[in-house]
Amino acid sequence: MSNNTQSPGPNAPNDAQLEIHPGWVRSGQDNAPGRKAYYINLEAKAGKGDKVEQFLRDILAGVEQEPGTGPWFGTRFSDTTFGIFEAFPDTAARSAHDVGPGGQNFLRSAELEEMLVYPAHVYRLDVMFGKFSTLFGKKIV
Repeated sequence: MSNNTQSPGPNAPNDAQLEIHPGWVRSGQDNAPGRKAYYINLEAKAGKGDKVEQFLRDILAGVEQEPGTGPWFGTRFSDTTFGIFEAFPDTAARSAHDVGPGGQNFLRSAELEEMLVYPAHVYRLDVMFGKFSTLFGKKIV
């Protein structure tokens, strides 16, 4: 894994604090009320895409046990570029996810270092608005 803690992709404002953890970094503020989300950027080393895909499946298995996490999407942009978008009703639910069965996968730092070019970048987001009545073309009841 590169010693560079800044992955390509959206970068936090210059005055934002970058929290550095083994295998991942986190940026963004957490000081406003309302709906919350994470966008997580993961860049696999060549030939490690299958390992990253399995890592995402492991996270999904964990978030299925977290009532405050969702919607949750694992995404693939290319052979090596992956993402996670996960939403929460509030900061408390996002914090519960951090220590819950889904978020705990990011403690697997040796695996992250083996399969990623850069540390995974976890971006804290505020959800401003969205369409919540339809998912994949089907009405949500």
